[in-house]
Amino acid sequence: MVITKVDSKTYESDRDLLDTIEDPHGLYEEDSINEAPAEELDLKTIVKEEKAKIKTFSIKSMKHGVRGSVSVFRIVPYIFLVLGFIALKNNNILELSVYLPSLLIGIVAGSLVSKEIAH
Repeated sequence: MVITKVDSKTYESDRDLLDTIEDPHGLYEEDSINEAPAEELDLKTIVKEEKAKIKTFSIKSMKHGVRGSVSVFRIVPYIFLVLGFIALKNNNILELSVYLPSLLIGIVAGSLVSKEIAH
């Protein structure tokens, strides 16, 4: 392996293991990204290209946002919240000092279940 690398002279361009660990993507290399001098660069076209790369609000991005906002993990707790509040209020047994802490238990349980499903 070493002999073939020496014969093909590829060993000169390889980075050593320590450089690979410290800078895996080559961010701190001294080579400049754009070899052209600053006078030859057209800054207006570069700015236009970079602006085109930026994601804009589209139907596709809106679809992903809507999908998360109408998730079962969001809708079902709100339904229980509203129906539980209405049922307790109609029967005149609404005690906010008991009702609100019990909601906290549901929120924590829902959070743990959703994290467990995500993994």
